[in-house]
Amino acid sequence: MRFLLICALIAICSLAFRLSAQVRLDAKIDFLGNSSVIINYYQGSIPKTDNLKVLDGKFTWEAQVTEAQKITMIFPGRAIYLFIEPGKMSINGRRDSLDHLQITGSRTNDEFVAFTHTLLPLYESEKVLGQQNQSGINERRQLEKQLELLRDRKKLLTKEFISNHPESAVSLDLIESHGRTGSYEEVSSMYDGLSRSTKATAQGIRIVERLAVLKRSALGEKVISFTKNDEKGNPVSFSAFKGKYVLIDFWASWCVPCRKEIPELIRMYEELKAHNFTVISISLDEARDRDKWMASLGVLKMPWTQLSDLKGWNDELCTYYGLRAVPSSLLVDPNGNIIGKDLRGAALEKKLRELFP
Repeated sequence: MRFLLICALIAICSLAFRLSAQVRLDAKIDFLGNSSVIINYYQGSIPKTDNLKVLDGKFTWEAQVTEAQKITMIFPGRAIYLFIEPGKMSINGRRDSLDHLQITGSRTNDEFVAFTHTLLPLYESEKVLGQQNQSGINERRQLEKQLELLRDRKKLLTKEFISNHPESAVSLDLIESHGRTGSYEEVSSMYDGLSRSTKATAQGIRIVERLAVLKRSALGEKVISFTKNDEKGNPVSFSAFKGKYVLIDFWASWCVPCRKEIPELIRMYEELKAHNFTVISISLDEARDRDKWMASLGVLKMPWTQLSDLKGWNDELCTYYGLRAVPSSLLVDPNGNIIGKDLRGAALEKKLRELFP
């Protein structure tokens, strides 16, 4: 009986702490005037949205928050991200300089700002390279290699941060963000570097759920069987391609990066189509955009199988594999095993050269 009483008291104290744990944020933003601010955040596993009135540039936000986390703060015409944690916080600054607000009371946000500063030179270099318009094949390849080096450097810095901050909410956010388009192998490796207590947070549990979806497209997994209509309305089954190396390419007529990559993909296809290699394009266009899809096929002239359910992001394959962005792809071997994911440009060509030396 005494043991049960002690357990009950511990549970009550724990509950009381959780109910009382909260963040209080006092803000003063010059030139914000009388307006409103929207804050999106999580209360445990439940997404929340609070609408706040701003009087003479001042507002106060209080919420029951037991874990540090990244929130979205939406001002009139602009949104910013910052990390909060239980306790008292303050924000001071100007409406015309929201990227340079003075935020105090959150060690987690200090970590976020410091890490962001280490990435700024890489983002600037990426921006400069992204503005270059290379028309020649060799120039485009060189540009892609430079961009790939920058992406690899960002991944390395991200992994180093997570390794050095296994209990930080910033690490959790970096992993969850990478999980949007990253591979199961990469995201799982990052997640394994977290502390046990960090994995047990609400965001840590969301990452576990995402990993279960990403596992479906992990290297070595079998691609699921599917049948979709081509542009003429004829059903095409993936089983018809058994025995071939197949690149399943997810795209959409509205996706500019997808369209830019197609000429290079056509070149690789023409070189390797006689060597047991083919491509299947699956469009994530919607039914209302069928004419745009058809028009794009006429312009881009892709000489391989074109499929689409015209369900947009509700496409069954898209949902099953948890796609959240295009372009995206799966490289499948003759036995139906996934041997590559989201290979593009130079990375895709390197992999194909390994398969077809």
